[in-house]
Amino acid sequence: MVLAYDNWERLVRATLLREELRQIARQCSTASSISSEFPPGFHSFFLNFSKISKSFEYEQIQNATDSFADKHLIKCGFSGDLFRGKLDSSTSVVIKRIDLLLVSPYEYISELEFYSKVAHSGFVRLLGHCFEDEDIKFLVYEYVPNGDLSSFSFTKPNGNIGLKLWSWRTRMQIAIGTAKSLVYLHHECNPPLVHGDVQASSILLDDNYDVKLGSLSRACNEENTLLDRITRTYQEDSSYQEDTFSIGSWASGVSRFGKVLVELVTRKRGISTRSDVQSNAVPISSDILKLIYEEDASGRAIGSCESDVYCFGKVLLVLVTGKLGISAKSDVMAQDWLQVMLRHIDEDNKTSIIDPSLLISNVCEFDNLWAVAGLAKSCLDPVPSSRPQMKSVLKDLEDLNNLRTYHE
Repeated sequence: MVLAYDNWERLVRATLLREELRQIARQCSTASSISSEFPPGFHSFFLNFSKISKSFEYEQIQNATDSFADKHLIKCGFSGDLFRGKLDSSTSVVIKRIDLLLVSPYEYISELEFYSKVAHSGFVRLLGHCFEDEDIKFLVYEYVPNGDLSSFSFTKPNGNIGLKLWSWRTRMQIAIGTAKSLVYLHHECNPPLVHGDVQASSILLDDNYDVKLGSLSRACNEENTLLDRITRTYQEDSSYQEDTFSIGSWASGVSRFGKVLVELVTRKRGISTRSDVQSNAVPISSDILKLIYEEDASGRAIGSCESDVYCFGKVLLVLVTGKLGISAKSDVMAQDWLQVMLRHIDEDNKTSIIDPSLLISNVCEFDNLWAVAGLAKSCLDPVPSSRPQMKSVLKDLEDLNNLRTYHE
């Protein structure tokens, strides 16, 4: 279930978006045509792209990347391919190429919505865009010199992948910087924003190892998460009288699709096959909502502030253990590894967890590191409501760092 989740979540998002667009198309069938700069069908977003970032011509994008030569390819991400490029032969940038035949438009529209709301030094800056092509879109970002945290890797003699950052001071700086960015989203934005993809590859580092969070295509309002959309879709029946439904109507179809989603998440069969009277008599209960929230042990099943905290807990374990790759995985092997690590923390088994390659200057720093492991455990609580808030996590990290600095 955990391994398959990411795949069907993307399918769910795309399908829900398609149904929303069908409704919008009906409502706006008499409306005037939309500016070509807006992606087809997105009548309800009305984003002013010129205020979000600069518009580039396709020729500029092509020249910046030598026609997207392989040597400039940084990586292939789930929301698009990233290329390093140069504008005007001097300004280094990162360009994301988004193929709408492979990626849902929801991904880059979510990112643009994020940048329309957020201007903060803790996030990678969006410099520009190019939407000339109907099927291929481009986003242009600032270039962050040290790349992402996952790029600081090396292969150990035993074949394991380690973290090539030897100083605990630097790792604490990264933890605090990431926490500050998440605190901004969760506690300083109204409504709260969810990052939705907190992992080592989302944490970019500048020349001074200050953090800039990237990978923002899953960012959204907490109240606009997949759970809320499933719940709203499932309960669509309640806003209509029974005699207003016609077989094959849009509202009826979306409602039934919502019931299928609940079956997928809760593994409870029969919800989608109940009659309208039966299903309306049994709306989504708090128990089912609890199951939806907690079904995915990775904490990434439903976008929420609590799932961001869970994923941040995995990042803390990466910094403590030096084991890269774990923060990005939600498969059975990764979950087994997490359970072993948490058991070692419970048993105070420090030597089985702490990265032996770390340069630890004194006993206080060693104790400081172990306290961060305990903080990671609290973030990884299987019950979302029991996890600490990010502002509490940040305060604990800053207190620990101040104590570490005092004993240097």
